[in-house]
Amino acid sequence: MFETVSMTRVLVVPGLAVRTYVERSVAHLREGGHDARLLPAPGWRGVEDDVERYGRALGADIDRAGAPVSVLVGLSIGTQAAAVAAASTPLVERLVLVSPTIDPQYRTPLKQFVVFVKGNPHERFRAVRQMPDWSRAGPVRIIRCFRSAIALPLENVLPRVSAEVTIIHTEYDPLTSHAYAASLAADNRARLVLIPGASHSWPKDDPPGFLQFMDGLVGASSGDRLA
Repeated sequence: MFETVSMTRVLVVPGLAVRTYVERSVAHLREGGHDARLLPAPGWRGVEDDVERYGRALGADIDRAGAPVSVLVGLSIGTQAAAVAAASTPLVERLVLVSPTIDPQYRTPLKQFVVFVKGNPHERFRAVRQMPDWSRAGPVRIIRCFRSAIALPLENVLPRVSAEVTIIHTEYDPLTSHAYAASLAADNRARLVLIPGASHSWPKDDPPGFLQFMDGLVGASSGDRLA
């Protein structure tokens, strides 16, 4: 399922049944010198449609490859899968969770539907743009994957993660409150990074910012990325 893991320095787990929105930002990481891979979207046909099983499969693939993953990034619902993977293998060195889900105050299908439909002015027409990706999963698999995410509290997974953790919260995120992102960071001795002017779907539309963040995260500790 994840046959390129053995060559990967940066792995990115996209959101629920969507991947196209972040392809340009991951490509920019490669152009900037990172060996970055964008993984299949949870819920797509041929891919696990249960978030926890997706994470376990990814962790098993990393273990089989036997090579460290410098940074494992999870986006939106992908944060839960990435956390499960990081909890299952010591080979993940850094875990980055962008727009972590699912906020306890919205942890029901109805509340999630309401905040998604309400959205925010920074992501107008989001659903229309995501339709081609969603069609690769279909409604049944999307619902199944969504329910699995509701049943998997991220705050129960993170205590089992040994990797260095960074929580990224964006200014305009209707799905994740700042209080939830801050509590995840505080309770797990993680770094909290705030991205002003960005939406839940960051790093969409911000390839330079994503590269700058990754350079700082990896280069500051390894000394081989920044002059």
